[in-house]
Amino acid sequence: MSRVLFQLTAAITMVFVVTILAMVSMTLGDPTAPVNLWFDKHGGTLMLVEVIGIVVFGLSAMTADRRETLREQAHQKSSDAAS
Repeated sequence: MSRVLFQLTAAITMVFVVTILAMVSMTLGDPTAPVNLWFDKHGGTLMLVEVIGIVVFGLSAMTADRRETLREQAHQKSSDAAS
């Protein structure tokens, strides 16, 4: 489970990086272009949603990984005690 969450975190982070690069490149283009106008209006909200997604999926991945690690350690201890 944690592997899937880490992959989702990586994917959302890549989308965030592409958004940042797109916003930077928009400053060099035509300020009246429809894409530029859309980024001016919705760019902040888009970045906020992406950052929230990175935080939520990142924390979820770390939590799931920790639970899996603790479960494996408990299983190893019970196996060692049974031997």
